[in-house]
Amino acid sequence: MALFSKNKDNNKASAEDAQAFGKKATSRAVRDAKKNAPSKAQVKREHKEKMGKVAKYVLVAIGCAAMLLSVTAMACSGVLNQVSSGGDSYHLTGGVAAEVNGVNITEDTVTKQIMSTRESGGYDTDEAWATYLSGQGQTPETLRESTIDSLARQYLITRAIQDYDIVVTDEEIDDGIASQAEAYGMSADDYISQLTAFGYTEDTLRQSVESSLAQQKLRDKVAPLEDPSDQEIIDYVNQNLDTLNDARRSSHILFKVDSDATDEERADAQAKAQEVLDKLNAGEIEFADAAKEYSEDSSASDGGDVGWDKLTTFVSTYQDALSQLGEGQMSGIVETDYGYHIILCTGYFHVDGEVTSIDQIPEDLRKTISDTLASQNQSTAYNDWVDQYVEDADIQINEMPADVPYNVDMSLAETDDAATADDAATTDGSADAGATDDAAATE
Repeated sequence: MALFSKNKDNNKASAEDAQAFGKKATSRAVRDAKKNAPSKAQVKREHKEKMGKVAKYVLVAIGCAAMLLSVTAMACSGVLNQVSSGGDSYHLTGGVAAEVNGVNITEDTVTKQIMSTRESGGYDTDEAWATYLSGQGQTPETLRESTIDSLARQYLITRAIQDYDIVVTDEEIDDGIASQAEAYGMSADDYISQLTAFGYTEDTLRQSVESSLAQQKLRDKVAPLEDPSDQEIIDYVNQNLDTLNDARRSSHILFKVDSDATDEERADAQAKAQEVLDKLNAGEIEFADAAKEYSEDSSASDGGDVGWDKLTTFVSTYQDALSQLGEGQMSGIVETDYGYHIILCTGYFHVDGEVTSIDQIPEDLRKTISDTLASQNQSTAYNDWVDQYVEDADIQINEMPADVPYNVDMSLAETDDAATADDAATTDGSADAGATDDAAATE
């Protein structure tokens, strides 16, 4: 979830930007994005779904890394060729599409990559494929050129990793796998088992992590992370003051209630919340200690801290209650879809006019912004470096063969008027079908 507005010109922003925000993401119990806490009957099903999603995202990452590794391996032999043998439903032309510093990118490599898009999208007719390309602002020629550019960049990055003597140790790979597994709430062994169940090996995963870490090391070497100046932070806050002003930081204690809980279970949770609230009001226990002892949220270990509300999105009932609190004030019992909360406002940021001094920005809010700016600046510097590195390379692109299977007559592309007519026809047909269904239901 985007926590701050980003520089829209930086279209190549890396995953580190999102990670900078992610480190400040708040408790799962108060996010809009998360579904209601599951009942015991749902746990097994949701676990299975979660494992499927984990596999999906991780396998995509492994696929990208495998391509990069394949580029490296093939480049050693002087040819970039990722074409597998047999099984293709289209004609492969052979030949060389381009040369990158004397290394060939085969035409079949480009064809396979483009046809993967065509086949996975179901564009099995020339009309459908031409319409898709037109909608993307592409032609077969421009799509081929951008695919070659992508392959050339992948190869050049692998060469740069070698040229800069970047090495990733086995221990770093182990730590990387453990970190990925932890992000999905799994042990490293379970994480690896999940992937092997889909036909991938531990070696493939290790190569993927090694590739990712090597690229991060390259990034750090050619575009070192640098802290922004105080003035840069001030300028950023002022540029985003409409969003950041009146931000509140909070901690909470959650008494969780399942979505299918009985009235008796709800009453028990509310009574427990009231008991803890009474202790807090009487000064018998500190809020952070109470959160660690009683809260059923992942934030409990942090004393209930869920960060700044302007850096994430809380469910509306939580946000409404927090918005009524000043710094140091505590709520009563607040009911949300997750159960019952006791909320403590631990920070408040407000300026009239504009920020003129770094001291006006709370330290932890300042640190988050500093990390974000540093990551964005590094991404920009790295992307500029890669662009220049590619520009300095000797890249020769050959003419596209006329008989490549993704070539198509762009005049076949469906026009907007035709698409509108088709949509109208589809809508009319759907309406008729719906009317029939309604009548049947009435009978």
